[in-house]
Amino acid sequence: MNTAADQVGRDTASIIDGGELSGVSTESGQSARPAQPTQVVGSAEHLLGLLSRSRPRPSTTSNTIVSRVIRLSQLRVEHGPAVAVLRLARDRRGAEQLHKQRQVIAEIASHPGLDQGWRELLPQVLAFDERHDATVMVESYRPGIDLAEVLASHPGRFGELTAAALGAIAPLHRTTERLIVVDNICSVGQWVVEPMAELARIYRQVNPRLVPGLERLEVLLGQALVGRRMAVSWTHGDYTPDNVRLAGPQGPVNRIVGWGDARGDRLALIDVYLLILTASCRAEGADLGSIVSRRLEAGGLSDSERKALHAGHARSGTKVSESAPIDERLAILLAWLNHAAASLRKSAGSPARDNWLAVNVTPVLDAVATWRGFDVETRRAATRTGHR
Repeated sequence: MNTAADQVGRDTASIIDGGELSGVSTESGQSARPAQPTQVVGSAEHLLGLLSRSRPRPSTTSNTIVSRVIRLSQLRVEHGPAVAVLRLARDRRGAEQLHKQRQVIAEIASHPGLDQGWRELLPQVLAFDERHDATVMVESYRPGIDLAEVLASHPGRFGELTAAALGAIAPLHRTTERLIVVDNICSVGQWVVEPMAELARIYRQVNPRLVPGLERLEVLLGQALVGRRMAVSWTHGDYTPDNVRLAGPQGPVNRIVGWGDARGDRLALIDVYLLILTASCRAEGADLGSIVSRRLEAGGLSDSERKALHAGHARSGTKVSESAPIDERLAILLAWLNHAAASLRKSAGSPARDNWLAVNVTPVLDAVATWRGFDVETRRAATRTGHR
């Protein structure tokens, strides 16, 4: 499963001090033999000095951020070569993402409820440099392999690896959680109204026929959410297998990257269901639109996905009620909607956008058109009894 930005290809920035590293893997998932743990010894000012002397090559793709594992050979190091991840923003949108990621990492890392073990899953920002033509950020690096790559190669390990990824993000959700009551449609603005407006704006240009379906879906989601007591927390916002890194093909999770879409007031279930759905995309070799539309038609997650959901909660110590009153289709649609809108924002102007819509959004709208919606009466009864 690729996002609209992924579909146009990934380019790389040039390498500080020349030459590519051997024996490490890029954050985009090109695997190689593991390197020894590395501790970079040097100030941020030293790193910025190296950056100011580097000359990143212009990119040939429309990606807003390009990344490369780099060698910082001019720094004194311990336990092997100093390596890091250079992220280069090529336009204003990419620069905004890097600024947001830097801010989010700092804020989450300082949260008192998170222990040091979990904080080590966060990349550390080693340097940040703004120029007139580019914004550059250097992050700490851990050797490993993307979950996306392992799932594509070993789909039979979907359950255990998806559960591991769910368990890895759970402490963030649990520690920062607070309960709110969705008392009116304005309460669901960021989860429903804003992303739906993004999709409607684009479909008015490319396929106006489907705009009424988007408007109907917005009403269905609003009706299902208003009156419900729900948990919001810090969430990753793009929690897909591309942003989960494993120490090796057997695990464990040793880094979570790509924090540019994180927010402190989003439904945790959006992270959870997005990870499950996109992991299925990798394991089954299917597009997100196909996976989501099939789950909607079936009434919810597949058996293997639901097992992974429960196993993930078991790993994190969070109990899941078998009779939880939330309709799984609601969670699936919220995860899909927020991911679709974010992907389209990042790929504005991409020539691949219309094709991405055709395979990842239109099939879902077609599936929604065939059913009446969520059981609102069940939701209201659950609210009266205090469930969430």
